[in-house]
Amino acid sequence: MPTTTRYRHRWAALAVLLTAEAMNLLDATIVQVAGPVIHAELPGPAAEIPWFSAAYTLPFAVLLITGGRLGDVFGRARVFKAGVTGFVLASLACAAAPDAGLLIGARAVQGAAAALVIPQTIGLIRALFEGDERAKALGTIGPVMGLSAVTGPLLGGLLTHAVSWRAAFLVNVPLGLAVLLAARFLREDKAATRPKLDLAGTLLVVIGTGLVVYPLISPAGTNWWLLAAGAVVLGAFAAHQRRTSAPLVEPSLFANRGFPSALAGSLLFFAVMTGLMQVVPMQLQLGEGADVRPRV
Repeated sequence: MPTTTRYRHRWAALAVLLTAEAMNLLDATIVQVAGPVIHAELPGPAAEIPWFSAAYTLPFAVLLITGGRLGDVFGRARVFKAGVTGFVLASLACAAAPDAGLLIGARAVQGAAAALVIPQTIGLIRALFEGDERAKALGTIGPVMGLSAVTGPLLGGLLTHAVSWRAAFLVNVPLGLAVLLAARFLREDKAATRPKLDLAGTLLVVIGTGLVVYPLISPAGTNWWLLAAGAVVLGAFAAHQRRTSAPLVEPSLFANRGFPSALAGSLLFFAVMTGLMQVVPMQLQLGEGADVRPRV
């Protein structure tokens, strides 16, 4: 078998992985500008607008580690292609959604599919490259992520203004199909030792996070006891991670004081950034009357 440095399609494979990364991260922000327009065309309470984004990011975040484990078990290229396929189908469902409830449900499926795609990137890059080339390939991920996050709101506004908010989801279809067609350049790779899946831990973190986030996004008057219930479930998740032999989060990481500090800093940064990217478009469109819809 040829060494990874001699695999002639490795740079084409990297382009496939980065395109999928861009497509998934783009979709995390592309709806934030289009949200008020979607709300205007799919009537319902204004409190549904944040869920157009949150329904995507929550499953994406809580299923990332499990998605990575699935790649270790079943093969990273295989799980990658399954995730892209699910993402394309969910994008079509979003574009065709007749009401806000179905759109939010399709967004959740999109987020879960993205959680299958993104964790495979680093593992596949490690399998495709060695030495200095590996460092260069890994170094391309950061710029792609940053550019995708910045481009999302701009592209969302442009497509919504020029065509329709549905186009913000349909843009994923040609990108996803191109990724699937070019996925033949990927080499299959899986963990040398089959890891265990922490299904109980995954279920606890999904339920706990959902209970915590729901009253924060939902309108005033929501049963705030859900927040306390979520904290209890997340506490049970933390206890479970200490007992299980295959934890989602390695408890020993918290022995280093720098790790919790880094987590707290990242939480603060992304909370502020994501919050502003959600609130500013809503204020401009709903509060100030700015209109991104095409004028006819």
